[in-house]
Amino acid sequence: MKRVPVKIIATLGPTSSSQETVRRMIELGVDVFRINASHGSPESWDEMLKSIVSAEEAVGIRTGLAIDLEGPRVRTANREPVKVSKGQLVTVGYREGDIPIDSKEFFEVVEEADLILIDDGKIVLQVESVEGLSVKARVVEGGIVGLRKGVAIKRKELPGPRVTVKDRQVLTFASQRPFSYVYASYVSDAEHVETVKAIMKRLGRGDIRVYAKIETPQGVTRIRDILEVSDGVIVARGDLGMHFNLEEIPIIQARIAEEARKKFKPLILATEFLSSLVEKPQPTRSEITDIYQAVTMEADALMLTSETAIGRYPLKSIMWMSKTVNKALEVLKAKGVTRARPATSLYKLALGLVELAESLDATLVVYSMTGRLAERIAAFRPLKPFYVGVPSETVERVVKGLWGAEPVRVSAQNYEEGLSKTVEKLEREGIIGSGDTIVEAAWSRDRGVYLARVRIVSE
Repeated sequence: MKRVPVKIIATLGPTSSSQETVRRMIELGVDVFRINASHGSPESWDEMLKSIVSAEEAVGIRTGLAIDLEGPRVRTANREPVKVSKGQLVTVGYREGDIPIDSKEFFEVVEEADLILIDDGKIVLQVESVEGLSVKARVVEGGIVGLRKGVAIKRKELPGPRVTVKDRQVLTFASQRPFSYVYASYVSDAEHVETVKAIMKRLGRGDIRVYAKIETPQGVTRIRDILEVSDGVIVARGDLGMHFNLEEIPIIQARIAEEARKKFKPLILATEFLSSLVEKPQPTRSEITDIYQAVTMEADALMLTSETAIGRYPLKSIMWMSKTVNKALEVLKAKGVTRARPATSLYKLALGLVELAESLDATLVVYSMTGRLAERIAAFRPLKPFYVGVPSETVERVVKGLWGAEPVRVSAQNYEEGLSKTVEKLEREGIIGSGDTIVEAAWSRDRGVYLARVRIVSE
C-alpha cells in the first residue's frame, strides 16, 4: 500500500508481536511501532524489537520505534480479574481489599465524594469514607476490574515523582536499543519533559525525541509551557476522559492541536480510534468518522493502542486505519492545510521550501544529518512527495515518524554529497525520473550552510 503523509503508530502486544504479524502491519501502512512499558518485561520488549527488525529486513522498510513510559500512574494490584456490580460497596486498599492498588500516595489525596475511575473510566466508584490506606466506595458503573489497570481520581493530580524509579530503568533500557522516541506519560508541566531529556542526555542518547503525553487537567492547563520544551505532543484521549466530561474532549483536542501548530510541534492523537476491533472484525461508522476528523484536523500521526496490542484483529485495525486516512487525505489535499506563519529564519526557510515545491508541483528532497531540518519542514505538512536523505539508522527512525517524510539512507561526508547521493538513489529506484522537477535543500546552522535549488531531472 502506498505510504501516506499522516503516520500510523501501532502498539505491539500479545496478539501482534510475531514477526509475520509485524511484517504484515508494515506492509499495510504502519510507520512507527510503540512498546508500552506499562506491561511486559525487558525480555519481552527485546523479543518485540527482534520481531520488528526481522520484519523490516524482510520488507525493506525501516520504521520508527517508540517506548512509552508508565509514568506516575496508579494501577490495580489484584491477582485475578474482579467483577463489581452497580450499587455494590467495595473496599479499595493498598495492596489489599476488593480492589487492591499499588500506590500509598493515592490515599493522601482521595476524599469523601471523590469519583475513582478505573480502566479509562469503564469502572466508576464514588468514595463514601476514607480511613488510612483503605477506602469504602460505592460502585457507580460496574464491570470487570482487570489486572494492572489504571486508576485515577477525577480532576485530581496524585503526588509523587514525575519520573519514577521504573521510568528511569526503562530509559536506561531504551538508551541501549534503537529507539527513536520516548513518550513521557502523565506530563503535567515542562519540568517533567526536561527531566526525561536530561536523563537521556546523561545516558548518551540526547538524539531520542521526547514527546509529552497530555492526560491530566494540569497537562492541559500548562500545554504552552510543555510545548516549549517537548519534541512533540500526544493527546491521550482515554485518560483525559477520566478527568473531563466526554463532551469536553473534542474541545480539548482541538485546543491542543492549535497550540501544537503554533509551536510547529508534531501532534499525535491516541486511543479508542477502533475500539470495536478489539473484539469484532468491523468498525463502527462513528469510529471511521473519528479517524476522518483526526486527519482533517491535521494530526501528524494517529496511534492505535489496545486494537493492535491485545485486540483480536490487529491487521484489520491497520487496514481500516490506512483506508480511512487515505480517503480523508483526499479532502485535506483539496482544501489545503493550515500553516502558522513563522517568526524565525529557519522555519521561514522551511516554509519557503514547502511552498516552492507545491507551486512547481515538485518533489521535495533534502539531506539532514540530525533530522531537525526534516522536522521543520514536516511542521508545515507538505502535500507533495517529501524525501529525506539521512546518514544513520537513528535519524532514519526519527524521520519515519514525521508527517509526509520518507527517509533515504545514504553515506556521506557533508551536506552537498549527502544531497547528491539522495537524489541519485531516488533516480536509481525509479522514484523520480526524466522531466521531474525537484526542489533540493540542505543546511547546517552550525556551519552556516544554507542550500536550496530547483532542478529538472534530465535524461
